[in-house]
Amino acid sequence: MLRVLTLCLSLVALFLSAILTPAAASTRDRAMELSVDATEAPRKLLHARLVIPAAPGPLTLCYPKWIPGEHAPGGPIADLAGLKFRAGGKPLAWRRDDVDLFAFHCTVPDGADAVEVTLDYLAPSFKEGVTPGASLTSQLAVICWNQVLLYPRGRPVRELQVRAGLTLPRAWKLGTALPIEAAKDNSTKFKVVSLETLVDSPVLCGAHLKEVPLGPAEGPPHFLVLACDSPAGLKLSSELKEQYERLIAEAGVLFGCRHYRSYRFLVALSDHLHPDGTEHHECSDNRLPERFLVDDSYRKQWYAWLLAHEYVHSWNGKYRRPEGLATPDFQQPMKTRLLWVYEGLTQYLGFVLSARSGLLGPEVSRENLALIADTARQQHGRTWRSLEDTSVSAPILYSARSDWACRRRGIDFYDEGALLWLDVDTLIRTQTKGKKSLDDFCRAFCGGPDGPPEVKTYTLNDLVQGLNAVAAHDWKGFLEKRVTSTDAEPPLGGLTRGGWKVDYSDTAGDLFKARDSDDKTINLMASIGLLLKEEGQVVDVVPGMAADRAGIGPGMKLLAIGERRWSAERLHEAVAATQKGEKLVLLLENQDFFKTFTLDYTDGEKYPHLERDEGKPDLLADIFRPRSRKE
Repeated sequence: MLRVLTLCLSLVALFLSAILTPAAASTRDRAMELSVDATEAPRKLLHARLVIPAAPGPLTLCYPKWIPGEHAPGGPIADLAGLKFRAGGKPLAWRRDDVDLFAFHCTVPDGADAVEVTLDYLAPSFKEGVTPGASLTSQLAVICWNQVLLYPRGRPVRELQVRAGLTLPRAWKLGTALPIEAAKDNSTKFKVVSLETLVDSPVLCGAHLKEVPLGPAEGPPHFLVLACDSPAGLKLSSELKEQYERLIAEAGVLFGCRHYRSYRFLVALSDHLHPDGTEHHECSDNRLPERFLVDDSYRKQWYAWLLAHEYVHSWNGKYRRPEGLATPDFQQPMKTRLLWVYEGLTQYLGFVLSARSGLLGPEVSRENLALIADTARQQHGRTWRSLEDTSVSAPILYSARSDWACRRRGIDFYDEGALLWLDVDTLIRTQTKGKKSLDDFCRAFCGGPDGPPEVKTYTLNDLVQGLNAVAAHDWKGFLEKRVTSTDAEPPLGGLTRGGWKVDYSDTAGDLFKARDSDDKTINLMASIGLLLKEEGQVVDVVPGMAADRAGIGPGMKLLAIGERRWSAERLHEAVAATQKGEKLVLLLENQDFFKTFTLDYTDGEKYPHLERDEGKPDLLADIFRPRSRKE
């Protein structure tokens, strides 16, 4: 009897499997449909409709939380609105998860094979410090697909297929790395790609947009896609175009390969977007001031190397990626411990390629390193928090306030990471007597065959092995000491070994002046240890320096110098006069109260720069030397 019952159950199971498996497989293989209506983008509103294949039963849909390149759970869930579900032609009830607020539960009814989702994205109408800040203006938009979709939980995003479409305001044009299937009027249909590729491929669009092909002729094609709030801002000089072409050539020499089929520098030019960038495999999302291309002063600031930084990420960050950052979907928390490699090495190589391509001149390149070294010295937080901890803490540090920054220590894995990798580069050059450099490591570690995007993960041990293959050394001990140290002094071995040292003068360099002007600040950090907004509000004080010793703190507001109303010029003059023995007396407001502070300071104005050490070879000159052509 038991055998008969067992046989019957087996037959029933086979029968059910024969019926259900094709349906399940069909649901699994069908692509999601995503249609985005951006016709109301000028008023900061996007509408989306999704058709998500699903079998009857419980279904959980997720709003992307951890976005690659943002290093934080920054999915703008608070800006999701108008969320409605339907299945089988009828409204479908849903509920948000009690714990994971990015997850939505529903039950697909019998007979339905898909769930239709409609939603709105309420884009910010103002600039914010870190993504997800404003991405739409009245004249242009950066469409980030992760902001306008839900996806089923439980499958890797590289396995989920999506067919996307986008409708733009009339007369707007677009640029993207996504392959286009068809375009008519203001509507574009894209070819089916994985959800991973879709989110990795934003769309830049606008009323004033042009796509400029860039050289070299060999290899995959490259483009500069420009969208601006005004047509006047789209003017690209032949000199700047040549520098971007040299950037592409220099990167090719550095890495020896290209892990993309084509590459587009997407550049949104607007004063209504926060200057920033996000890396992708086959493009980069770059947001810069409206007149960046036509006003040389902007290219004396950090903006000059933004495109180079994000471009380097195609190799370091997208292709070679720390194991903890290669998550299977957008909900799994990322482990950011190796951001001093992901971002630090990229920051360094971005500086190097900007110099080699001519985007930055040698003098500005050196001043940049001097400013970074001086800022690192000001970070009192380094005495309690290691560089590695800034990497691990990145998900919370990205949103940290600017006040008390020197005591807190922020995302130093960018700039101090660059100092660390300069240290590595000069050490390799010294130990091999100039026969090898960090270039050799980059070519071996981030190189490989040309081809479409892929991800190759690594651990710290892989990194150490790669360095040892170039130049034998105790790299594990070298790196661990520098990333776990809580020393007051930053790692400046790369500068000194490279034939330079940080010194101070009473005259600010061009890069320093440009940064102060753009940030609308008055930076006296290297002298009295004080950083002010242009209206006089104290942003930060350096621990142990004159302003800090006097008792000045963030939030206070400068009103007068001595007996006269303050101004930026008068403040600079008063600080300079301390070298002649004059007292620096400041009147500040602290909420409803006023207090006079007398600073114990006699050294005048101080601004960092690099001074040549003639007793050592100038390794910086060789590091910045172009490789793609003879000078």
